[in-house]
Amino acid sequence: MQSPLHRFSAIKISVTKHANTYRSFIAYGTIIVSSLFLIPKSDVAMQGDVSVYLGVVNDLFNGALPYRDHVLEYPPYAIPIFLLPRIFGEGNYLIAFLSLAFIADWLVKLSLLLSGFRESKTVRGLSPIMLYCAAVPFIQFFYLQRYDIWPALLCLIAIWLFCSGRYMISGLAFSFGIGVKLYPILFVPPLLVLALRQGKVKKFTVGLVLGLLPVVVLSFWLPWWEFAAFQTNRGLQVESLYASLLWLGKLIGVASVDWSYVNKWYEVKGPLATAVLPWARCLFLIGVGGSTVAAVRVAYRLQKISPPQIARLLLIPLLAFVALNPVLSPQYMIWLLTLAALASLEGSLWVSCSICLATVLTPIFYPSSNYGVGITLMETLVLVIRNLILIAAWGSLIHDSIGNKFKKVKIG
Repeated sequence: MQSPLHRFSAIKISVTKHANTYRSFIAYGTIIVSSLFLIPKSDVAMQGDVSVYLGVVNDLFNGALPYRDHVLEYPPYAIPIFLLPRIFGEGNYLIAFLSLAFIADWLVKLSLLLSGFRESKTVRGLSPIMLYCAAVPFIQFFYLQRYDIWPALLCLIAIWLFCSGRYMISGLAFSFGIGVKLYPILFVPPLLVLALRQGKVKKFTVGLVLGLLPVVVLSFWLPWWEFAAFQTNRGLQVESLYASLLWLGKLIGVASVDWSYVNKWYEVKGPLATAVLPWARCLFLIGVGGSTVAAVRVAYRLQKISPPQIARLLLIPLLAFVALNPVLSPQYMIWLLTLAALASLEGSLWVSCSICLATVLTPIFYPSSNYGVGITLMETLVLVIRNLILIAAWGSLIHDSIGNKFKKVKIG
């Protein structure tokens, strides 16, 4: 009679064998099931962000220019994304925006599926699509009503192009990502080092310069750089690490802060929050700067250049940017999730799974019925746990970079 351990091993071998045999069926089935939760509905309510996008477009149609005639908190390359749905008419703007985001979602998923099958011939090749599709339904409330899926898609494409030897087009794609949502600028230093080691730094740099040239020309007419000042003047957004700990302190009676609506978001306010803010900004700058240096150091030593390895490398500064940021919006998880899914193909699954878990926890506190006045103790505890998970994932990658634990395989 077999022991329970032997029976478990036999079951595991059988499941793995069938998963390898039917992995294409499993992958496409997973995409379809995940996408069923996201199918755009005509009766869905327009959220605040899409209203802002439509407002930008309407102002353009009325002759008012962003940055010059009104404040715009987004980089200039985001404007074409806002404009495209308007082609279908103002009354159809929301459903058009959702539909285009739905297409981008499919492109991300297909990219992850192809990357998984290209990098692994085993069941491990399913990990990117399984992790991504498992997490996305949990953030369906805002997933298609933000434009963050577009820079995430651009980054995936740029990584694939980089590893395929198309350095100039990769640089172009990364520059478009920077112009759409600034965070891909964190990826430039380690990628420049990788391109330098491949003898392709000139091509990559030319692509970056060509992609950003239009915004340089635009600066003669519009002060587009003012979007950055808008962001840096913000306080402690309620979902940030610092704000979540302060709000937890209030709920257990050891801190005095308020949950306040500011412009288009919520912040934790009060003398204590004001005192914490400069320290939070300092920690953020040190953390992001140090993480970028760590990523450059890894890039200098890295002997294998592959999409999952680069995704894991780029998560080092990006996790610092998200986890230590005084401003942490729920859609930031989309940036992390795409890279984490791709990174799951190599090394430990812990970081990728932890980012997936952090994403899954999001709907417990956003959107909640209490979000407008202050979340409950249970919701706050989940938020703090989410933030600590991100810190732990970042710390794990920093530890691996210091300990030289990034996988080393000869290029070939």
